[in-house]
Formats: sequence, C-alpha cells, structure tokens
Amino acid sequence: MSCNKKPADTPTPTPSETKPAQEAPQPPVETSTEQIPDIVPLPPQTAEEIATDMGMTLDFSNPEDYMAKIVEIMQKAKNESDAEAIIRLIGKQSLTDEQDALLRKLVANQGLRIDPETPFEKIGDLKANKLARWAINLQDRAPILLDVKRNDRGKWKVDKVTLPMENPSDGESPLLPNVNTDALNYTHTFLSRLLKQDFKNAKAMVDTSNISDAKLAGMCIIFEEAAYKIDKKKPLRALFMRDTAAGFYANVVSSDGEKAAQFSIITQRQKKSDSWSVYEINLDKLLGDYAKRVSGGDIYYSPLLKNPHGGDTLVIYFEFDSEGLTPRTQKQLHIVTRLLKLDPNKTITISGHTDAKGSKEYNAKLSAKRAQSVKGYFATHGVSPEQVITESHGSQHPRVSNTLTDGSDNPDGRRANRRTEIYLDF
Repeated sequence: MSCNKKPADTPTPTPSETKPAQEAPQPPVETSTEQIPDIVPLPPQTAEEIATDMGMTLDFSNPEDYMAKIVEIMQKAKNESDAEAIIRLIGKQSLTDEQDALLRKLVANQGLRIDPETPFEKIGDLKANKLARWAINLQDRAPILLDVKRNDRGKWKVDKVTLPMENPSDGESPLLPNVNTDALNYTHTFLSRLLKQDFKNAKAMVDTSNISDAKLAGMCIIFEEAAYKIDKKKPLRALFMRDTAAGFYANVVSSDGEKAAQFSIITQRQKKSDSWSVYEINLDKLLGDYAKRVSGGDIYYSPLLKNPHGGDTLVIYFEFDSEGLTPRTQKQLHIVTRLLKLDPNKTITISGHTDAKGSKEYNAKLSAKRAQSVKGYFATHGVSPEQVITESHGSQHPRVSNTLTDGSDNPDGRRANRRTEIYLDF
C-alpha cells in the first residue's frame, strides 16, 4: 500500500467543514436609508472650564477680571452643579463649612439675583496692591464680599468670603454688609450715603460730638457742585487698621473720571465689641481740589469754614453790592433746606457780612438784607420762619483782609467777605 494513500475509514471533509470559524454565516445587518450626520467635534475647553472640572482654584492677574468671571457663573447658577462650579472658582479653602452650605442654599432656593446695573464693585484696599475687598451686589439682599489677595507671582485669589446674613440682627440692614463690626464696610457705606446726598443716614454714622452737621452739609454741597463720584478703581485705601481705630483715604473723581481728589476718614470705637463711628474727617486736600474746579483756584471761596467759636460753618457768597441769590447759592441752599426739614424743632442762625467798601451804616443794612435773602429762600421752600434767626454784622468781621499789606485794595479778600454764614445747630 502506498504511504500516500488515505486510510479507507477516514472520511473526506466537505467544503463547509474546511471553512474557517470566523467566516461562518452572520445574521443580516439592518440598514437605513437615513443619512447619518457628520460628528461635530466639541470646542476645546477653556482654562476656566478645565480648572473647574479638576476642582482647581483659578488665579487672575487682574482682580476685576476675576470678579467678572465669578459673576458670569453666578448669573447662570440654578442647581447644585452650578453651586459647585462657583465654589471651585472661589476656592473651597476660602469657605467655611457653614458658608459652603449657605451658598449652595442660596443658589438652590432662587438663584443669585445679581444687580444688573452694578454687578460688582471694589470696596477698597486693605493693603495697597496686596489685599483688596470686592462686593458682588445682589438685588434682594446684602452683597457677597470677597477679599482677594495677591501672591508673589502677581496673581489674585480669594482669601476670605463674607456672605449675606440669613437673619440680620436688630440694627442690621438685610441689604447692607455687616457694617457695625467692620471698619472698611462701615466707611464705604458712609461715603456712599454722603455722595448720594443722604444726610440723615450719613449723620447717624458719625460721632456728632466731634463732627458737625455743617461739615456734613458742606461735604454734600462740595460733592454736588464739583460733581464728585467714588473712584471705582481705588475708592478707599486703609492707612491703619486696629481693633479700636481705623483710618482710610477716600478717593473721588470728577464726573468724567479724569480728575481725582482725596480726603481722610478716621473711625473709632471704645472696645472691640462696639460698633464703629466716624470720628474725624480731614477735608484739606479735597477743599484745595474743589477750589481749583469751582472757584478758579480761590482757596477762600469755600462753602465750608472753621467757625472761630468752634466747629464748622456753611458760607453763602454774594456779588458786589448785592443781596441777590445766584443760581449757585440757590443750589447750595436747596441742600440746606432738605436738612432743615429733617427736624422742624431745630433752629439755625444766619449772619450777614459785607466787605469794607461803603459806610458802616450802608454795610449794616446790606448785611441784614443778605441774611434776610437766605431766610426768605428757606421760607419759600417750606422751612418755618421760627427755625431761622438772623444777625447782621456789616464789615466788622472780615474773614480775609480787605487790603493788602501795602494798603492797596485786595479784591480776593473782599470777595470772600461778601457772605452770609449759616450756623447749623442740629
């Protein structure tokens, strides 16, 4: 038998038996006549989105950009994942457990209703170019305050968070930050009230034994006449901050934002548990800037003077040989009128003065007419005549000499002496 011959008992395989297993018949694949659209790739994630996904805290070269990004996310926040994104952007390490829970609750309840007109603003610098406080303004409650700190690389991160109180205590406004225990918040609120001509509430924040009503009224006049507003880039800068005393530079700018002016505010309290109070306001720098803008550099032509008997006095000026009220003086008196109406039981004293031109008898009559002009303005605008006492002094009490040292005429001095002084005794 040949060695190549197959054994008789070995069957010859059929074609199906020799076909590989992977080529076994498969069930038919369903097909569709619909066209499958092309897959559109997702846009690449931004650095902010990547950081948020990874639970990282972003840092920014500019704190204003940082606030804008936080506000952008807050405006869209409606659920737990949105709240988580806010917390990650602020930085979990900056929030206490209670603040974390409260922030999530605020988002879940109704979202964070950001003020559309002023979504965020700078409160002030706690340390120049190192530590600053910003406010994210809400429509229905006090703002969210963020203290942002600059590191050695020049980047800013949130260092501390102050959330609005759920249940404000007596004396605390639900729409204002906690001003009683924080000197910077207190001073910012005081400055804002003055610039809004809110004399009544501004007065409630000062030590009235040291700061007169005349000074506050004079500041209202100065702010309105020079069209000052808060400098948004550097509204307040801390000079010193201690447990019972804190000092700040307040910065204001002209309405066009081009010219800046400055004055200082000192706040005090007896002990750490007490509320703050504005103790001193130094307006020297502000009055110098005001003189340049409103009176052509004449430093004597100021609406606020030191009273020789103590305190401050408001001053209204007149043209030569006239008792008529100019548009400027009428605007000033309009502010004083609002103050007088706050308490109809309070009285003021108006004293009329002249320069040295003319006889004593003539000047005595002219000074009386000037005092009466002011009283008449108050009367026609709803102030009771019983609230106003008038005096006339002629040329007896010049503020500035009517003549120069060589005996020649001093027009600037005489202009400063043609006045009526208003003593507010609220």
